[in-house]
Amino acid sequence: MSAVSPTRPDIVAFMATASKALNSPLPPPKDIFHFGGSDPALATERLHLAIAGKKTATTSWPVPDPLYWGPGDLSVILDGEGKPGAVMRTLSFRICKFKDVEVEFALAEAEGDYESYRRGHVEFYREQGGGKEGEVFGEESLVLCERFEVIYPVRTES
Repeated sequence: MSAVSPTRPDIVAFMATASKALNSPLPPPKDIFHFGGSDPALATERLHLAIAGKKTATTSWPVPDPLYWGPGDLSVILDGEGKPGAVMRTLSFRICKFKDVEVEFALAEAEGDYESYRRGHVEFYREQGGGKEGEVFGEESLVLCERFEVIYPVRTES
């Protein structure tokens, strides 16, 4: 489960604002998170990439077990200060070994070219730790490849 409660007042208010803007009642988010690990500037930058429709995918490791959200579920993306910034809908999941992440998926993360994606994720996950029983992240590690769309704020074409 997310470390942030969906009943946190600012999350509830943000979801109410999103519901009103979309003219549709939205259920509470299944996940509340930010991109970029512990780097606030990176979290805000990646939030803006998602809102702009440039970032449409994310990779998770270790794979949550059990998965507490799935395709169709909503999540809230936080900025670097921990404030809600966007509502996203999960479109699909794929669990695979890190070595099998497809180039197209990696590019959809909007973190540079394929090699930058690979290098960045290896560095991040090894620094973060968190594998089962001391597992070190590597080519054989299972990752969750998630595709999503931001539904709020509504993107406007300029």
